[in-house]
Amino acid sequence: MTLSGFLLLVGVLVAFVAAWYGLSYLWTPHLPDPDGYAKVTGNCGDTMELAFKIRQGQVIETHTWTDGCTMSRSCIDAAARLASGKGTAALAKLTMMDIVDEVGSVPETHLHCAQLAEATLQQALGDYQARQRRAEADNGSADRKKQNR
Repeated sequence: MTLSGFLLLVGVLVAFVAAWYGLSYLWTPHLPDPDGYAKVTGNCGDTMELAFKIRQGQVIETHTWTDGCTMSRSCIDAAARLASGKGTAALAKLTMMDIVDEVGSVPETHLHCAQLAEATLQQALGDYQARQRRAEADNGSADRKKQNR
């Protein structure tokens, strides 16, 4: 194989991977206006995304995405399943071991996938709680303005 042929092959492979990555992200249905959202990249380079909606104190809908390996996909999906139907106090207690148990079998070499899924879930919970605090502060400001009139 000539150098130009090799470079052409590498270029085609890079273009294919970039197209696959872009299309898989675009084709994954996203959750509009999530109540909690996080996108976390681990030391391994995998990125996980988790979003959820909460109604009446419980998670009613989730969205996940990852550019990582199959085990990353399994772990972030397990975190979303565990979150469904739970309130914020229960979400705060979920650990990587709960995720490992939900997946069923995670090789020791991929335990970092469960750890990344836990971190993503906890960051999404933190985002939800920060949004709640901002909303409460905004409501308090509006109430004080009404009282001053």
